[in-house]
Amino acid sequence: MNQHNTRPASVWDTGRTSTRHQLKDRYIGATRSDGALTPAIARHIIATYTAADDTVCDPNPGAGIVLSEAVRTGRHAVGIQPQRRWQSACEANLDLARLAGPTGTATMLDGVDDPRAADLPGAIDLVLTGLRHTPTADPTRVLVRLYDTLNAVADWVWPGGHVIVTCRPWRRHGRLIDLPGQISDAADAIGLVPADHCIALTAPIRGNQVRPRVVTRAVGTNDDTDAHGQPLARAAHVDVLVFRVPHTPADAIAAACEVRRAAA
Repeated sequence: MNQHNTRPASVWDTGRTSTRHQLKDRYIGATRSDGALTPAIARHIIATYTAADDTVCDPNPGAGIVLSEAVRTGRHAVGIQPQRRWQSACEANLDLARLAGPTGTATMLDGVDDPRAADLPGAIDLVLTGLRHTPTADPTRVLVRLYDTLNAVADWVWPGGHVIVTCRPWRRHGRLIDLPGQISDAADAIGLVPADHCIALTAPIRGNQVRPRVVTRAVGTNDDTDAHGQPLARAAHVDVLVFRVPHTPADAIAAACEVRRAAA
């Protein structure tokens, strides 16, 4: 288990290259539809919060970016079979990761009750998953699914291990939803301890400014316009919410009290 005593920087320069370039020759084309997080962000999180031979779990792997980056960097990867639309892409991307050279192992479970979970290389060091949604999705349903997912796998993590959720800015009917706040509420209900809130850039830094990339597709979705139908700036970051599994119940209580004092 990797111990991390140094606080990572709050803003990560993970947008130097486009997502298209990051996926090229490493992932199949269908992966572009999975916008939960980029390979560069997954790789940065894995390198920051784990060491070689640690175990990384994505309970909702989508096209398998987290699992593939874990395998490529010599970690053990554990996933739960994704939705049918992602299964073939996830399998193909893991095959590409295994062919890349010396790698970690990958285990795909059929569900949280899969008996093979007892045969994992060890307790989970890092749970990392990205929140997925469509512009028309119901935020309540999305967050309930996230709560159920994290609640099911939190017991697999070492005491003191990390649970990390990424989310892109989400506007619904032109209004920005406070996803980070609602994710934090869900994590608190599970008993996870807030550790950090970082920003992972998806656009390059030029000088002292972030330069969002030009999007050539037509504007007109709920995420592209405000409540008055006016165009909005494209998001150039992903929120990274970092939590820890408490060592003891007393740790969780103390952390909750500290959060309340800070909010007062």
